[in-house]
Amino acid sequence: MLLDGKSVFLTGATGGIGMPLVNLLIERGANVVAYDRTTQGNLMESIDTICKALREHTPDILINLAGINDFNHAEDQDYDALVTLNLLVPMRLCQAVLPAMRKRGSGQIVNIGSMTGLIPLPHMTGYVAAKSGLKGYSDALRRELSGTGITISHIAPRAVRTTMNSGKAGLLNRRTNVTEDDPRDVARQIVNSIEQDKTDVRIGWPERLFALINAVIPGIVDRGLRKNTAIGEEILKADQVVAPIPLIANKPDANPRSHPA
Repeated sequence: MLLDGKSVFLTGATGGIGMPLVNLLIERGANVVAYDRTTQGNLMESIDTICKALREHTPDILINLAGINDFNHAEDQDYDALVTLNLLVPMRLCQAVLPAMRKRGSGQIVNIGSMTGLIPLPHMTGYVAAKSGLKGYSDALRRELSGTGITISHIAPRAVRTTMNSGKAGLLNRRTNVTEDDPRDVARQIVNSIEQDKTDVRIGWPERLFALINAVIPGIVDRGLRKNTAIGEEILKADQVVAPIPLIANKPDANPRSHPA
């Protein structure tokens, strides 16, 4: 779908990919309405209001970009937040725009996934589950809407050099020599994919090969990721810093036996 004169609603506009993406959309003539978390609040908490607005003023193109990740042990992750923002919010927004798009026989929904949804990585269980679900949802929805004039695009970047890949996740990427793409390059590929009506885009080589191997012979990927698992455990162990104990033994009422040495 050519972008000139088209209306676009975009989530995740303030993120590392979102900012250059908005600029590129505007450069190509799109009229962009971007959800700004800093001024409009938590997207998950505002979902009912946003859906109502989208039903009343349905854009030509919906881009679901907003997301969060968490590099941590499975038992320490906030699955509710991870699955809600990365999967349930995009699904709700799709539901909001579909009636009007079906009625007019045109529209495009762009779901930004992740290669980790196709190559599940250790210590990213909640994010992987949500992004895998978004890929499955996009495929099922595309098939349901066949012949309606509505395009469903699923675009899966590999690691991108953004704040979401800083901290522990960024350290893992550096220690395992993972390539991190420039967010401007990723934004450009997203825009090109929209204009070319591509339905399944996977960014990065050899990640595309690994995704195919994982789908056919996952045991090979299991063995290949053992080093990642070990390095991830080292990073998480180093991150577990014990808070210092207040030095209160010199107080008159202090009981030294009640505090560790």
